Amino acid sequence: MNIKKYLKILISILFILQSTIVNSQLKIDSLENLLPLKKDTAKIDLLNLLAGKYESIDNNKSLLYANQALQLSSELKYTMGKISAILSIGLVNNNIGNYDTALVYFNKGFHMAKKANSKEQMATALNRTGLVYYNKSNFNKALKNYFKALKIFEELNNLYAQSAVVNNIANIFYIQKQLNKAIEYHLKSLKISKELGNKALIAGSYNNLGIIYREKGLVKKALKYYFKTLKIAEEIQHKYGISLTLNNIGTTYLEMNNYEDALKYLLRAIKIKKEIGDSLGIALVNRNIGSIYLKQKKLDKAIDCFNKSINISKQIGSNYNLFRSYKVLSETYEIKHNYKKAFYYYKLFTQIKDSVFNEESNKQITEMQTKYETEKKEKEIALLNKEKQLQNVELAKKQAEVKKKNIQRNAFIGGFVLVLVLVFVVYRGYSQKKRSNQILSEKNILITRQKAELTQTLEELRATQEQLVESEKMASLGNLVAGVAHEINTPVGIGITASSSLVEDTKQFAELYKKDKMSRKALEKFLENTFEVSNLILKNMNRTGELVQSFKQVSVDQMVDEARKFNLKSYLNDIMLSIKPEFKEKTIKVDIDCDKNLELNSIPGAFAQIITNLTLNSIKHGFRERDKGHITITATTKCHSERSPAHNLCAGRSEESSHLLLQYKDNGTGISKENLPKIFDPFFTTNKQIGTGLGLHIVYNLVTQKLKGTVSCESEEGKGVLFTISIPIT
Repeated sequence: MNIKKYLKILISILFILQSTIVNSQLKIDSLENLLPLKKDTAKIDLLNLLAGKYESIDNNKSLLYANQALQLSSELKYTMGKISAILSIGLVNNNIGNYDTALVYFNKGFHMAKKANSKEQMATALNRTGLVYYNKSNFNKALKNYFKALKIFEELNNLYAQSAVVNNIANIFYIQKQLNKAIEYHLKSLKISKELGNKALIAGSYNNLGIIYREKGLVKKALKYYFKTLKIAEEIQHKYGISLTLNNIGTTYLEMNNYEDALKYLLRAIKIKKEIGDSLGIALVNRNIGSIYLKQKKLDKAIDCFNKSINISKQIGSNYNLFRSYKVLSETYEIKHNYKKAFYYYKLFTQIKDSVFNEESNKQITEMQTKYETEKKEKEIALLNKEKQLQNVELAKKQAEVKKKNIQRNAFIGGFVLVLVLVFVVYRGYSQKKRSNQILSEKNILITRQKAELTQTLEELRATQEQLVESEKMASLGNLVAGVAHEINTPVGIGITASSSLVEDTKQFAELYKKDKMSRKALEKFLENTFEVSNLILKNMNRTGELVQSFKQVSVDQMVDEARKFNLKSYLNDIMLSIKPEFKEKTIKVDIDCDKNLELNSIPGAFAQIITNLTLNSIKHGFRERDKGHITITATTKCHSERSPAHNLCAGRSEESSHLLLQYKDNGTGISKENLPKIFDPFFTTNKQIGTGLGLHIVYNLVTQKLKGTVSCESEEGKGVLFTISIPIT
């Protein structure tokens, strides 16, 4: 083999190492010295390797080498080199905050990789696309791309890539305040990183664990992980990692009120971030430095830093950093007693916060994770069944071969030993009987083993189903909490800000009175403003009180499965008030037809879960493409032997013979004839993008098992649905 071939193989190996070992022992300078080669695929691989080396050090050089690789790949029609160059250009644009441009390159790289059947590069494109959506604060899209990438990397058994993607998934759970789930994923990533011995991935896991422990209030434990991270990042000269860790150490000292050390680490961080052109990092550090000045009461300096952070965040489209900057800026102006600006930035904060943390976010993320784990389990079961089928085929083949050999042997013996026919017949019968008994025994053992394996698999599936049902119930309650918390936050925030504004106006009016400058016009304006603000405060506080009262009882009932006496109509009203945040911008009319004096001694939590699931089903499916809808809930009591319902319990009969007839009706799109028999089956859904298929299954279980009743559904496409629930009154 000549020198050129040796060199080509060396460069190819180095390019592979770039995706698995960040801290390569080869110096970048020595790689650059290899560049004066003639134009061939080896040179393209070396250019792409250099582009990757500079990704965390110098964005300009990384972009320079990637563009050279792209141009040469186009000339030589080298597809793999072209895809790598496109993905490197996309990553540089992501690093400097050009998110829309980065998405264009990653999308192009993904489709080229798919056409070339390069699963490794497809998964890399998906992971980097998820990173862009994470930076844009679109966490649902980010998580969707991360799980797709993780699925491919698991098929390829690429542990390095799996560790990186798992780390990214954990970061989303951290943003959504699911800290225990975030720790679980980070520890999983750390385990893989240690198996690989990859310092960069180990450092990333240490850093992320530090962030979570700081969020949990364990600042000393967080600092321990941060300094571990900083040591590794400095060893491998990873500038991005160094700047990220310095920022985290600085913010931790800020929480400990150690402003001197906090500012020292943050200034080091922003210096490195400016060197590597990390726009998002510069915005984050500016906000953190502003927070130090805010704590020190250096309000003008704080405002200057917050405005810098806001301007950069707007340019790169980072909503997550933007809403946090609006919040601290509003607090700063409130300290300066500039309530108008404080109110202005507070409104911007609430608007942008709704786009980052909407009511569906936690539930969608939980559903996405559940679907991923369910698909993984189903694939394992399918693989197990396939192996069993192959074993059965192999066993049948062996039996056929044994039978064939027996026939051949018997024919041979029969042809040559005619004299011993009687002895042969007796021996043959005995031999076949013994062999048949042996085969039968082996089959019985195999059947017993398969039965045990299938029984274990069925138990695992049932356990998984029960876990998913509980997850759906908790997600529903979490969604209720998030909706009510959001609804309460807005009127309380408006009330606080309006009160502050009223205090400021009162001070100004008092000054006019003291200086004897009060005019009739000023008095009228003051009275008009006071009347408007007071009405605004009263309206929002009344709204808060109604929400708290309804949510208090419904949420407790959903968590505690205990029977108690309750007024049915009042409780139905409380349930619908709690669900109201789910209506969003739709106009949904709800009519409840129930005797106001009807009281039950039953399990209110079950009623709350049933009505909640039926209503959410109407919103998600029945009214999905409609702006208006009508829901009717009718509750009556009847005797078991009677056909017509009556509002009063059966006169002169025991309560055991009485039934509650609960009918839920909507005028939505309805259910098709072929889907109607399957609606209560677990995991059945007509749209897997917005549901898990467990809502109506939970309703069926609650009615039939917990309340000992029956439930049925009538529907036609375009004519809505009618659920009829009959429950014995005990």
